[in-house]
Amino acid sequence: MPTFEATRVVAAPRGRVWEVISDVAGLGAHAPNLSASEVVEGEGEGMFRRCYNHAGDGWSETCTLWVPGQRYTMEVDTSDYPYPLRAMRGTWAVEDDSGGTRIHLRYEYEPKYGIAGRVLALLMRPVFARTCRR
Repeated sequence: MPTFEATRVVAAPRGRVWEVISDVAGLGAHAPNLSASEVVEGEGEGMFRRCYNHAGDGWSETCTLWVPGQRYTMEVDTSDYPYPLRAMRGTWAVEDDSGGTRIHLRYEYEPKYGIAGRVLALLMRPVFARTCRR
C-alpha cells in the first residue's frame, strides 16, 4: 500500500501534545480539510467517529489501535468516502525529541480505478502533503 508521512517537532511536552492530537472529536477544528469530526461511540480502540469535509461530505472511521500517550490508528470506511480510495488508514504518533515532541503522521492508502487511480493519487500527493503539514 502506498504511504505518505509527515513529521514535525513542536516545543511542548509530550503529554500536552498527546492531549491535543488524541482529541479525535476536536480534529475538525484543526484540520484544514475538515469542517467537523465527532465521536459517535466508544473511546480508544474500537471508537467510531464521523468526519465531514467543507463540501458537506461525511465518512466513518474506526480506531484500530490505541496506545495511550504514544499512538493511534484510524481506519477509514471508504464505502462513503468522497475521495477515490479503496482503503485508507492514518496513524498519529508522538515521541520525545530534544526540541520537545516529535509528531509523526503516516497515511497508508490504496487508490481505486487501477492505473488511472494511481496516477490521480500521484497528482494529488502535493495537495495531501500541504494539508498534512498545516
